[in-house]
Amino acid sequence: MPNLLSRGLFNLFFGSRRKPLASLPGPPPGILGNLGDFLGAPPWDVCARYARTHGPVSVAWLGPSPALVLNDPAVIHEVMETRRLEFEKGNIGTQIRHSVTDDTPFIADQGEDWARKHAMDPLAQPWTPAWRAAQVEPLRAAIEESVESLLREPSLDLALALRKLTFDAFCVATVGEKVPTSVYDDFILLAAAADARIQAKLPLRFVSPPKGFAAAKERFYGLFADKIRAARQAPSPHRVDLMSWTLREMPDFDDQVHAHLLGGFFFGGVFSSSTTLTGAVHQLQKYPAVEERLARESAALMQVPLDLERLKGGSWGEAVAYEALRILPAVRVFMRRSPLAPTQLAGVTLPPGTTLMISNQHLHRDATHWVHPEVFDPERWLNGGAALNPLGSGHFFPFGRGPRACVAGDFAMVYLRTALATLSARVRIQVDSTEPFEEGFFFGVVLPKGVTGKFVARQRATDSTPMGAPPSSAVESA
Repeated sequence: MPNLLSRGLFNLFFGSRRKPLASLPGPPPGILGNLGDFLGAPPWDVCARYARTHGPVSVAWLGPSPALVLNDPAVIHEVMETRRLEFEKGNIGTQIRHSVTDDTPFIADQGEDWARKHAMDPLAQPWTPAWRAAQVEPLRAAIEESVESLLREPSLDLALALRKLTFDAFCVATVGEKVPTSVYDDFILLAAAADARIQAKLPLRFVSPPKGFAAAKERFYGLFADKIRAARQAPSPHRVDLMSWTLREMPDFDDQVHAHLLGGFFFGGVFSSSTTLTGAVHQLQKYPAVEERLARESAALMQVPLDLERLKGGSWGEAVAYEALRILPAVRVFMRRSPLAPTQLAGVTLPPGTTLMISNQHLHRDATHWVHPEVFDPERWLNGGAALNPLGSGHFFPFGRGPRACVAGDFAMVYLRTALATLSARVRIQVDSTEPFEEGFFFGVVLPKGVTGKFVARQRATDSTPMGAPPSSAVESA
């Protein structure tokens, strides 16, 4: 907490700015506001702490500028759904634009710009659900191929290994085949450049792109342009990858925009999906009975070709995926800003351009809503549990809320279900330590650190334990 002198200086210089927000609770600001709270601490932990100590809506000061920290489902509903056109995304577009392209709806302005780009996104078409359902077997095959390579490694950084595995699987879903490792290297270089801008302490104009950035960007998006050109020259009615499906359903779609959106698909999903998978693996190691139940179910699923219906509808694997998204969501803070004119929210008048920090860290573990919220317990999602807390609801929004929620969220669920089933049937992922891992930050997504281990092949035969047998109670905290 700032000392008395520091608080006095803040009030002397900026006291008039505090008056319109005086009815809101929050930590007392010092001469630098409350910036000290965010130095060295993950922003999602700060937002969750504010919820516990100051309530569901609080005000913090980023220097002389106010920021509302929102942990109130009703107010979040206003900002992200009913009044979403009033509240633009934060400056994430400025930070990542050099690595992605202006064609992606992710960084589009609210209103007409987003509506136009969203309408042409292959992930938002009437035929998209059929494409998603067709990805299960290709994803399974891609993951199994990656597993064979990873089994030969004596030790792995699991977050990085599962990131590459996810990238390769996304390639199969996107263009129908894996691509050279050099393409992955270009992808990571572009992401690292954007991450440097996101995390920069200096003004963005002082952040230079890394060496080889322009060439890497040209190669990365050029790959998808080349794939599209080749597919147009030799069309196949049987290919089920996103590129081929789009060419059949949208034959007049601009090839450059198409290539940009295919490339952007990786930025939107590889980091978040692999982070969630790493979190799930870590929790499964802590709860052996939960892991064993998943292995038995997965082994049974693999006896015949895999399909989406068998992965959904109350399966244990789906419950594990939901619980991983609840307790360890990859994206934990969503940034918005108020209009460039005073506006009313949460009972106060916000100054123009006020930062809004929307957190799911606290709400996903809110003890007034969840039973034993710190426990990794997939059982909570069975017997109607998923219907009580659907994706995008007040206490469960790992992909965001409202129309601007992640357009690839449904595909991410297909991937997570498929990956968990495929991995659990084939291997046991041995984690070196079940202690809480350190959480870093990369490309706007939580990055697990220090989660090391190895893949151990499972026996193909399963024991005689009945498929529906529940695990013993989960008692450890996440």
